[in-house]
Amino acid sequence: MDIKTGLDLRALEVFVTLCETRSMTLAARRLGMTQPAVSYSIKRLEEVTGAALVDRSRRPLTPTASGRWLVQAAGQILHDTRQIPISLRHIQRGLELRLRIGLMDSLSDPFVPELVDQLHSSILFLSVTNGIARIVRAGLLDRTLDLIVTNDPMDDVDGIVRHPILTEGYVLVVPRTGAKLPLTDLAAMGRKLPLIRWNPQSRTGQDIERRLRRMGVDIERRFEFDSPSAILSMVSSGLGWTILNPLTLFEMQPLLKRVRVAPFPGPFQRQINLFARAGEIEATAERIAAMARKILRARYLPELLKIGSWLKDQIVVRE
Repeated sequence: MDIKTGLDLRALEVFVTLCETRSMTLAARRLGMTQPAVSYSIKRLEEVTGAALVDRSRRPLTPTASGRWLVQAAGQILHDTRQIPISLRHIQRGLELRLRIGLMDSLSDPFVPELVDQLHSSILFLSVTNGIARIVRAGLLDRTLDLIVTNDPMDDVDGIVRHPILTEGYVLVVPRTGAKLPLTDLAAMGRKLPLIRWNPQSRTGQDIERRLRRMGVDIERRFEFDSPSAILSMVSSGLGWTILNPLTLFEMQPLLKRVRVAPFPGPFQRQINLFARAGEIEATAERIAAMARKILRARYLPELLKIGSWLKDQIVVRE
């Protein structure tokens, strides 16, 4: 097969159009060609590829097995070719052609729609994935994601750039009704009512367990979940208490009427940062970090402060 002697884009366009119309006459009309010119183009394409592409014994005209494979491949080639001028114009304007973002689970609605609304006009292809910290971390490291927003500090990774987004303090969430709990004594709380734990595979679960160990607090392990809604539902039903972060509470607002939120006894915070690989899309990463801060400040903070004015000291959107 000598591709250089005849397998060109116009020949592929003619073949795809013939497969769509199943008629030499209709294909010629759509392409502004004569019917003999379409017939010649198909015949020449078959000579170049060394394969019969159309079953001429059937009506309407039907592609052969080879033809069905080629029409799929040619369709993708033609689509990619049409994107070339658009892509070049994006590059000329300093815009990104493709951006794949990974977000921690705590950021979904309304964060994702607002971020996409601000980005879609400046990026040719945009993909947003929500997942737990270890999933988005892996995506950045294996290059299936271009940037991530996560509570994983990524301290053990070289060659990445950090853009601070948010600092938030962990809080206690207890049932609104039932026995009064000693909110400044976690061990005593654990003796009165079970601690509803996060799955230890999650970053949040690991941070909480690490903090309890440092405080010397040993609480019997009875309940463990990987869903914030399940955890908060358990608490709202009076089956235990838990340790959460404010962003998680934002998504669980319907359940907040049935629980009470109180400060964690002592300093306990998590940092949320945007990470991108050094030397890649640095201007875009900085721009998205600014967008993220703006969304959190405008949409999240006012709602979270309704839980309690004391949270203003627990949540800091970074500059």
